[in-house]
Amino acid sequence: MKVHPLSTFLLAGLSSVAQQVNGEVVTIHGSGTTNPSKCIWHIMSLFMERSLVATRLTYRAVGSSTGQMEFLGVNNTDASTDPFQHVPHTHFGAGDIPVPSAAYKALNDATNEGESNMLHLPFALSSISFFHSIPGVPNDDKGLKLNACLLARIFDGKITRWDDSEILDVNDHIETELTKVAMQSPNGIYVARRVHGSSSTASVTKYLHEACKNEWPKSKVGSELGAKGLDEWHVRTKPCEGSGGMTECLKNNPGAIGYLDSGHGWSEDLAEVNVQNLDKTFLTSRAARDKGGITGAAGFTPPPDRIDGDWGSIQFINKAGEDTWPIVVMSYVYLRKDIDVFVSDDVERGLLKLFLESLYDDDYFGKCTDLGFSKPPKNIIDMAKDGLNNYDDNQGLQWTFPVDFGQENMWSFESKDKTRKIEGAGKYVVSGKRQSLNGLTIEQIAGKETELESYIRSLATEMALEMKVLNTLEHEGNNAGKVQAALVLGALSFTLWMCVFVGWLLQRFLYGKKGHYQVPS
Repeated sequence: MKVHPLSTFLLAGLSSVAQQVNGEVVTIHGSGTTNPSKCIWHIMSLFMERSLVATRLTYRAVGSSTGQMEFLGVNNTDASTDPFQHVPHTHFGAGDIPVPSAAYKALNDATNEGESNMLHLPFALSSISFFHSIPGVPNDDKGLKLNACLLARIFDGKITRWDDSEILDVNDHIETELTKVAMQSPNGIYVARRVHGSSSTASVTKYLHEACKNEWPKSKVGSELGAKGLDEWHVRTKPCEGSGGMTECLKNNPGAIGYLDSGHGWSEDLAEVNVQNLDKTFLTSRAARDKGGITGAAGFTPPPDRIDGDWGSIQFINKAGEDTWPIVVMSYVYLRKDIDVFVSDDVERGLLKLFLESLYDDDYFGKCTDLGFSKPPKNIIDMAKDGLNNYDDNQGLQWTFPVDFGQENMWSFESKDKTRKIEGAGKYVVSGKRQSLNGLTIEQIAGKETELESYIRSLATEMALEMKVLNTLEHEGNNAGKVQAALVLGALSFTLWMCVFVGWLLQRFLYGKKGHYQVPS
């Protein structure tokens, strides 16, 4: 299911009304990984829709490495703080890789005399997968199969054609399609890879090394190849920025291969590679998720003893299990323990705390499962919740709030299933009872776009069949048959274009983006 941000027009109108009533706008800002960005945007949009006070929650999807950089604030200075460094640029960071141990230590040494001064709050599990755009290849267990060594050789420029004998040896069931695309691609396989620091790059390069050390050396493992002493990508690879850029690289180049977070690939209807896991099973990440193979991967690696501990060595790559997906990532929120120093406004700090709590609330995170995300194991969720409430030897956050509110968070929830009489109308209540027509429309329409695309493809198939019939009748000189076929073809064509027009309207006016439907060929 696709969940899109609220339209700018209606949000502006909603915020305008709230400002007139309350005279304040409460803001929260974060940045980091692109993988769970749709999940985060969805939750933020619910907050802005359900708040009486005007709220502005934003998240910049810039990649895990940039998110860490902006959170750590190395060499950033602020005259109001001591020491004058490690001042975060945002209220929180987010990433699919933990903060490296060296950076974690440097932060603690500079800001808290070596004691821990940050939390990793795990809130989602997801998968990174390889996708391709080879025409005619099924997008299921009968699709393209590649083990780690074949993938390594493709990304290292050693295999350049889809009809290479090494590929055909494990893909004789689609040899015709592979041979055809190879003949149509004189420049060889279009190999797409991410630019800048990316948790997706860190994860796939880690997998290639762990599963095929002979073909993918440790010098090519990291979030940004070519940086910090790492080897460069092979010159044949093509740079693509962000998950959106990777999607475009795949869609615009038949016979391409690349990698991105699975949920994004599924939502874009990209064809997935069947990757071989540690138990030698070929499967897609979607099949692994359905069999519990994504959540199961997290069960093989115990978390640190403390939520404010060093998570730098935690990873879920190439774990055992027949149905286990080999490239699983955990999404974290990075948060400073001295949060009151950098979020000095009590109301903003309270909104931030409630937003973080929503990441573990089914009323808010629940929709994220439709975007391809899974909950971490219960023991990890319990650690994160404890960390948000300063449990267990002061390892979590100690939130401070005004005496006027009993030193408790002034922000709270009202669920859509349980009314809080009088209290629910409070100034700082995020109420599931308070919705907008646009919000209801998104909940009702979300997912229909995919159904429409499927319907259009079926119509296109029928049109192709009618064209074959029409050509046959024309060859045989059957005029009556040609007229009938032409009428049927015309009716199908009209229906198809009406569907395209309706789809464009849905995207343009409900989803707030340009329509991009194309007639399938």
